[in-house]
Amino acid sequence: MNSDQPVRVALVTGAAQGIGECVAINLAEQGYSVAAADIQAERVQEVAASLTEGGHRASGFHVDVADRVSVGEMVEEVLEQFGRVDALINCGGLDIQLASPLEIDEEHWRRFIDVDLTGQWWCTQAVLPSMIENRFGRVVYISSTGVYTGLKEGSVAYAAAKGGLVGLTVMLSAQVEADGILVNSLMVGPTGNTGTPMDDEGAARYMEAYPLGFGTAQPVADAVSYLLGSSGDWISGAILNVSGGRVRGR
Repeated sequence: MNSDQPVRVALVTGAAQGIGECVAINLAEQGYSVAAADIQAERVQEVAASLTEGGHRASGFHVDVADRVSVGEMVEEVLEQFGRVDALINCGGLDIQLASPLEIDEEHWRRFIDVDLTGQWWCTQAVLPSMIENRFGRVVYISSTGVYTGLKEGSVAYAAAKGGLVGLTVMLSAQVEADGILVNSLMVGPTGNTGTPMDDEGAARYMEAYPLGFGTAQPVADAVSYLLGSSGDWISGAILNVSGGRVRGR
């Protein structure tokens, strides 16, 4: 971040663990002020406190992204404390679950759609006025390779929600570019940070098929930084492949 630019404020949801925590740490180390938000109230406060102790400007906020009122209150608190939101990184969400189509009841379906898709929109809609006013904004969603590859045992509700983020990225990006706002998604493969871990046999099969293995959260966080930096100034409406070879040609 150039010294002649204002300090950018990044709001990271899902910042209590996994990819979201790694993104929050990465951005703080790169000079961003970080608003770390999560439904895990105590844990996200610990993440923010750790960043503050490291000399960074950061605060923790509680939010349930599936609850529009909770999202609105969280964003209002962030704006009150930081004055603006320059970047929204939507890491908050449910990880994939194993479920056959016949096992998916209404509660299961609605939970995944409400958290992994609708919740991302509530967060985006809440920060858009600030970004439009400042004529600057970056929005990043975390989609999944499962949208393109499928998984025999995976929840179709999860795939539907993550696929919805692709459509949201394409449509919204075309509508806000003129306001100085760029919207992109990351198509992320298994990182090994969250979800149900593979057994030894499954991991061995995965490594044989995909020699780059599990990426951890760091490559994903680095891709976020790429999109938020000057390197991403000409990228809009993209679905950036960060999958360790799990998806090719996209």
